[in-house]
Formats: sequence, structure tokens, C-alpha cells
Amino acid sequence: MPLASKTEIGSSGYHNENATRAESCGSHRPCNTISAYQPKQWYGKYHDSIRQSLGPLMVLPVTGPGQTEAICFFEYISIKHLNEYHPCDSWRKTLMFFSQTVPSVRYAAIALALVYRNSLDREASDRAKDGSLGNTPLLYYNRAIQLLLNQEVGENTETTAITLLVCYLFTCFDHLAGNYVQAMMHLRGGVELSRHIDKAIPKDDNTYDDARLSGARTLIGQVTRQIRRLDMQAVTFLVDWTPADIREETLVPQLPPSNSAFRSFDQAADHLYILVGRVMGLHNKEQQIPQTSKISPPPSSLKGILLKELETWSSLFENMLQQGSSYETGSETDPLISLLRLQHTIAWTLLNSYGPGREMEYDNFLPQFRQCVALAGDVAAAHERYSGSLKPTFTPEVGIVPVLYIIGAKCRHPAVRREVLRILRRQPIREAVWDSISAARVVERIIEIEEGESGEGEMTQSMEQIAVWQRIETLSWIHVVSAARLDVRYTFCTREGVHIESLMI
Repeated sequence: MPLASKTEIGSSGYHNENATRAESCGSHRPCNTISAYQPKQWYGKYHDSIRQSLGPLMVLPVTGPGQTEAICFFEYISIKHLNEYHPCDSWRKTLMFFSQTVPSVRYAAIALALVYRNSLDREASDRAKDGSLGNTPLLYYNRAIQLLLNQEVGENTETTAITLLVCYLFTCFDHLAGNYVQAMMHLRGGVELSRHIDKAIPKDDNTYDDARLSGARTLIGQVTRQIRRLDMQAVTFLVDWTPADIREETLVPQLPPSNSAFRSFDQAADHLYILVGRVMGLHNKEQQIPQTSKISPPPSSLKGILLKELETWSSLFENMLQQGSSYETGSETDPLISLLRLQHTIAWTLLNSYGPGREMEYDNFLPQFRQCVALAGDVAAAHERYSGSLKPTFTPEVGIVPVLYIIGAKCRHPAVRREVLRILRRQPIREAVWDSISAARVVERIIEIEEGESGEGEMTQSMEQIAVWQRIETLSWIHVVSAARLDVRYTFCTREGVHIESLMI
């Protein structure tokens, strides 16, 4: 629910159970995560340790053609897009390995593959009427939950690793199925479990040898990185969401000196998402202020600190690119470079747009909006080449769609807005709860409202033609998936009252 009002997000039952048992297992220490500063060879070495040390695992048998098709779809379509924006070959191999060898992960992966396939091929829902298990995503989903809950009583490293991995797949499943509140419950549960990893793993666990323990901890590090990234990105669509890494200041890493450089794209992305989360937190507070209250800019000290950190991040990032990296160069990183620059630029623009002119302030940042649209176009073109077609795609990560929506809503230049619409509508892209077609429909409605005064059938020629009182200041919507409808709430700048309407997609 992009920029929606407050939503109660809790933890699902099995996550609460894990958290409760974790509290009795020892004192808390910072959790082990994969280092963001090591080359690909490092990941390959420890991915091998996962495969070689997690017990006498065997490839699970396939019980029918439905499972065969689903596993193939998961391997060649689902995994391909799950972390497209931050490609990591070892993570993809890990997903495939555990979906082949662990029953609960296998069922969760099949459920995700089937619901993904249904979203691409609406005729698949007709095939499901034959009642076969292979065509029923929810049966696999529920079977995965049952297997997860039936794990042997007592915590161990492997159980924790599997729980986190299934939690990640459930988050993806419910996003695709349109069960957004349930998806966020799974995400919150995964975040809480990952924060108590060391409590959940007994220090005197003698059940497994050192090699197997190391492999499980490596898996925990991999899935924790994915879950915490999704947690950080959730501030782009929930105004009352505070990521764990921002809630706990002790977990927030400090930026290196500005005259140095990031050691990897992962390190650069981790720092940037924390900065973007802080900026979006300030921006989202604006959505929650009563209409009768005067919107005040953030404290100058906080704004100054964030601007300085954004400037430092940019220097570190460009220094890294100039120095080059023998293990992270190639065609896969080109879209990521554009994506990180895009998200940095929009965060800088949002932070600088606070001022007495309110919505009129955005007109001062037309060059930055143009730059963002160009970068988004580069990422979208790379995505199209990567997909190999214009069919719909899904990723749980947030990329270009929320940025394009912000530009379409806040940049009143008619040509820029229509280029935003062109990119959003060219290929249906789903990023977590963000849907490019829905975002395009909302931007179209904003244009209709704000440019409506310019005359019947005429396009506004310049930003100056849209007066401050014509401009929409806050807007949120809820996607009613079953009815293919968007329920929209918005307010005008300098005018009281909340306007509510529904848009058909």
C-alpha cells in the first residue's frame, strides 16, 4: 500500500514461537552476517561449505509433473528476478540447493513458483480447477508451514537457517498474491528472528560438527542480508514503518572517510539504503500531519547531517568506480550503478525540497528530476534485456517504480511526467507492493487533476501554469486486488479537506 496510512503489522505465530524460545538461549551478541567487503571468490568458498556440510542431504524426489514444472519455473524464472537489482550468484545457488533438499523450502518454493506463473498466465487458474495438488499454490504454502512448525523441538543453527529462508519465500509469495499485510508480517517476523540469531543458537550445541555449523551460519548470513534489505526498503510504501537498522542506532554503520572508497557494491548499497530510509522517514512524517497543521521543515541540524552523509556517500561511490574492482565489474553491475545513482539523487532532491514554498519548491529541481528519469530509463532498458520480453516480472526488492511515482507526482513539467508514464507502462513490473501499472494510473489521475484548469484537451505547457492551490500535496492509495481497483486519498496544498475516490486499473 504505497504511502498508506498506519497499518498494524505484527509477527506470525511461528516467528513468535521462535523468538520466545530464543530468549532463553543465552545473552545477545551482534549477529553474524556475510561481510560485504569480500570478493566473489569468498562467497563461492562459503557457498561450497553450505553444500558440503549441512548433513547428509539428498535431492528430494519429484512426485508429479506439477512439481517438475514448478521447480523448473522457480529455477529459471523466479530466482532470476528475486534479486535482479543486486545480483548474487551464490544466493541464487543457495535458494536452488535448499529447494532441492529441504522439504519445507521445497514446498515454499513451489508455492511461490505457482503463484508467479499464475500472475504471468491467467489461464493457469483455469487449469487449477482439475483439483490436482500441483496446480494449487496455497496447498504447498500451507504444507510448508506445517513442515516448518513440525521441526524438532529445540533450537539449532540449521533450524534457524531454514526458518529464515522459508520466511523470505513466504514474504515473496504474499507480495505476489496481493496479501500485503501478511507479507509484512512475515518480513517483520524474519527481521525479529534475524536480530536474535545468537540467542536462538545455543553456544554449547554439540549436535553438529564445526563444518556443518559454519555452513548453517553462512546461510543465515545470506538470508539475513536479503531480509534486512527488504526491511529497509519498506519505508517507501509504509509511512509508519521504521526499519530495525534505523531503530537501533548501534546497528547503523558509519560511513568511511570521504577521501576513501567503498570496497564493494554491497557495502555502497547497504549504506545508501540506510540514508534513503532516514530521508523517507522524514518525508513520510509529512503524510501523517493533520491537514489543519502547518508543515514545518525538518530541523536544520538533521537535514544538514543527512545532506553531508549523502555527499560523502556520493564521493565514496564515485571513488570506487574510478578505482575499479577486479571482482565486481561487468554487465551485471551497470544497471546497479544507475540504480544506486538514481536512488541517491531522488533522496537528495526530496531532502532539499523542504521549504516555505511547499509544493512550489519542487520546481527548483527540474535538472535532478530529468537526471532521475534518464537513469530510470537506463535501468528499465537493462531490465527489459534481462527479462528477454515485455512480460510482467516480480522482485521483492524496491527499484525504479517508487522513484518514478515520486517524479510523476512532484515534478510538474509536462514532458517529464509523460516520459515517466511511458517507462511505467512499457513493461509491467512489480517491486514488493509497488506495481508499475497502478503507479502509472495514479500519476495519470494526478495529471488530470492538476492540469485540468488549463483547458479541455489541452496539455499544460509549463510548471508555472499549475498554481500552488491546484497541486496535490499528500496522496496514498490501497490496491484492492480482487476488484482491480485503487482507493485513493489525497489533499491539496494550502487547502483543507481530504478527497477520496476510486480508480479502476
